[in-house]
Amino acid sequence: MKYIALMLLAAWLLIGCHSSTQTTDFQNGDVIFHTSTSRQSKMIQEVTDSKYSHVGIIFLKDGKRFVFEAVQPVKITPLEKFIGRGVDAKYTVMRYQEELSDDEMTRMYNYASAQLGKDYDLRFEWSEERIYCSELVFKIYESAGIELCDKHTFRDYDLSSESARRAIEKRYNTDINLEEEVVTPEDLFESSAFYEVFDNY
Repeated sequence: MKYIALMLLAAWLLIGCHSSTQTTDFQNGDVIFHTSTSRQSKMIQEVTDSKYSHVGIIFLKDGKRFVFEAVQPVKITPLEKFIGRGVDAKYTVMRYQEELSDDEMTRMYNYASAQLGKDYDLRFEWSEERIYCSELVFKIYESAGIELCDKHTFRDYDLSSESARRAIEKRYNTDINLEEEVVTPEDLFESSAFYEVFDNY
């Protein structure tokens, strides 16, 4: 019995060390996805047919890891806190296929910093007044001249679910512009511009 207990402890320590190693390897510009616990999470999942409903971008500062994310308002969140807010602390991290230059990273960080305090966009409009999570990540990369994926329109998604119909009625008074440009967390996740560096789903 003592031998079994020691083997289980050793296995737990190995798993813990492996997990820790994975998270310390994250780099500036890595994009992190999770399943949000927000009230609109189910609606986003149903509309996009995805497990992901929230996304942010990782930056390192003074040896600590943070996530720029568009919530209310746009803010910087410690990475561990961002992870803890996701369902069951499950998340996926994707990395841009090419190495980002110092100039690109500077432009991305400066753009992200300029968005801090901006209101979250519940109407998911492509504008500069308000911003939502996947729009923020897309535009951070766009500020460095990088287009991560094609933009779509509302018409491209399934708006038939009960949660989507309620949101359209409440947020648009049923008068939604189906030609509005939009990028979703799933669009970013499926982008060929990225490769996966971590996933614990």
